[in-house]
Amino acid sequence: MSVRQRPYRTQPASFVISAVCIFVTGVIQLAPSSLSQTELAILLGAYYKAFIAAGEWWRLLTVGFVHVSVIHLFVNMMSLSVLGRVLEPALKPLKFCILLFGSVIGGSVFLFCTSGNTVGVGLSGGLYGCLAAYIYLVSEAGAMKNPQVRYGVIQTVVMNLLINFLPGVAWRAHFGGAITGLLLIMCLNPRKEAQDVKRNALVALAVLCVISVVACRRSMDLSQDNYYLKTDFNILEFEKNHGMSSYVSNLAERLDKRYDISYLELLFR
Repeated sequence: MSVRQRPYRTQPASFVISAVCIFVTGVIQLAPSSLSQTELAILLGAYYKAFIAAGEWWRLLTVGFVHVSVIHLFVNMMSLSVLGRVLEPALKPLKFCILLFGSVIGGSVFLFCTSGNTVGVGLSGGLYGCLAAYIYLVSEAGAMKNPQVRYGVIQTVVMNLLINFLPGVAWRAHFGGAITGLLLIMCLNPRKEAQDVKRNALVALAVLCVISVVACRRSMDLSQDNYYLKTDFNILEFEKNHGMSSYVSNLAERLDKRYDISYLELLFR
């Protein structure tokens, strides 16, 4: 195999991201723990609205590294490999990471604003953003005039749309990721001729960020139907037993405000 074909040379960001995702899934699947796999996924950075509303906003990003199912991991890593093979050399690793992780955050924010206290895992929001970026670049280059390219793009889009109807699929995160990815690729477009498009996209992205902040502030409180206290207790107790008592106490206090109860604070005093 020539040096040019080695993925860690041509796609360093994709290679590192894949390695981290595989490692995290390995921990979830193999590590001995008193926690369930879902609880362990939350512990390792999965999307969990209750903890995000209590201040763990970093979960909007780290969700992309967390996969529970090996099949889910395999599908996402294959998609990352295919999209990264095209986008990363064109954009360079830094811009590719901005596109991918910006789309992950965009998908997570949309999920936060439009759903209850759910648990989410996976890189799919970022991958949908990359897919939207790929379609935009293909269209801009005029390649859609080629019937084979057009058929391949349509087939891919239809397949990914149908995936959203499967049970347990966070279609809201996919939608938010795709919209964010489309705006980001317009901003990151390497073509010098696209300056007007970049300016308009930057304005649209700024407006989207403002709307997202406002929507997140209005989506902070949880209804009693969305309380998963046993899950919270198990995770907080695990962290407390592993030297994080101060952090747990602060998090429990913030959770009390979101839940409008004092049970968590009393438990971890």
